[in-house]
Amino acid sequence: MFVSMHQPDYLPWLGYFNKIAISDHFIFFDTADFSKRGFHERNKIKTNTGWAYLTIPISHQHLFIPLKDVVLPEQTMWARKHWRSLECCYRRAPYWSKHSDFFENLYLNISSHKTLSDLNIEIITYMSEAFGLSAKLSRASDYKTDPSLKSTESILAVIKKVGATEFLAGPSGKKYLIKERFEEENIKLLFQEFHPKEYSQLYPPFISGLSAVDLLFNEGPNSIKYLNDKS
Repeated sequence: MFVSMHQPDYLPWLGYFNKIAISDHFIFFDTADFSKRGFHERNKIKTNTGWAYLTIPISHQHLFIPLKDVVLPEQTMWARKHWRSLECCYRRAPYWSKHSDFFENLYLNISSHKTLSDLNIEIITYMSEAFGLSAKLSRASDYKTDPSLKSTESILAVIKKVGATEFLAGPSGKKYLIKERFEEENIKLLFQEFHPKEYSQLYPPFISGLSAVDLLFNEGPNSIKYLNDKS
């Protein structure tokens, strides 16, 4: 079984969905700690002048606690701002109208979501289905593992639960994963080498590294061909 795993990020980029596209089973690593160094609570969208971040104002008090326990802000003005930003930037995109209802309902009813992880997973699940991806999705917190395990051991504990024979890690995994431990467990360790291709965008020139909503709104059902590169 080809398995991949990643923290539930906010409006992830294309490489995130590439992992899902080429996997049999994708696991949301919601037991990993929240950090402001990555994209757990922010990502980039394209504007008519370049790119801009959409950022959820998560309190610093949530640093270094499991993502599944990170609570969304009590004030909800940020959600309305994110909705207005998406609408302003993408309402002229070819496939905006097909997906706008989901995002409008999501943001205007944000109080129905309690945790950052739940919000991000709902968005990713919707987008995965919209892209036509078929991998099974689950959460690391669905499986009983020792919470004291870290790094390589915490990952192995989860992926062994789902019967992984191959595991796809991100490029940064080369710096910290212990390859020998995967060999001992008879799991082939692979590292993602995703190189996004240029697709149709509003407001030339092309900008890479944006949230995958940019691809969804601009390419719609054609998006899959930009995601399933297994190189």
